[in-house]
Amino acid sequence: MSHQTVRYSFKRFVLAVDRFAGWVDSALQAILVVVLSSIFLLMFTQVLLRYVIHTPFAWIEEVAAYQLPILALWGAAVCIRHGSHLKVEILLDAMPRILRSLFVIAIHLLILYFALKVYQSGHALVELGRNQLVTSQTFSLYWPRMSIVIGGALIMFQSAVVVLREVADVFELE
Repeated sequence: MSHQTVRYSFKRFVLAVDRFAGWVDSALQAILVVVLSSIFLLMFTQVLLRYVIHTPFAWIEEVAAYQLPILALWGAAVCIRHGSHLKVEILLDAMPRILRSLFVIAIHLLILYFALKVYQSGHALVELGRNQLVTSQTFSLYWPRMSIVIGGALIMFQSAVVVLREVADVFELE
């Protein structure tokens, strides 16, 4: 197999993975809109129940609080996909293209490592309290904690896609 064929096959693979990551991103954005809307509506309802009707429900605040890891971690995966996380662009813009790509790859490998630790710690937390109930005893802690595991996996996936895209760009520069 020639060098050009390998390069072309790799580029097609990266494009296919990137397209799938785009679909995942679109689904995540829709989920995040629902989660953010849910948190807003739950908290608005709780305020009405507490201050107008004078009978708040304890579980409303818990449900809203347990949606925050979804918002934070799954939202981080969306930010990684769009390159909208915190970065110093003036430094990147001053670098030659190949060095910039290597720098972005190094940063995303660090993000991958961090996300792996989030995934592993979240999984340990899920297993630790598999049968635990929330404070109000109304639902299990399993799924709220599982959102941390899923968030770590989503961040790893989107960072890996960024690394693949950068590697493909480096090969095109040769």
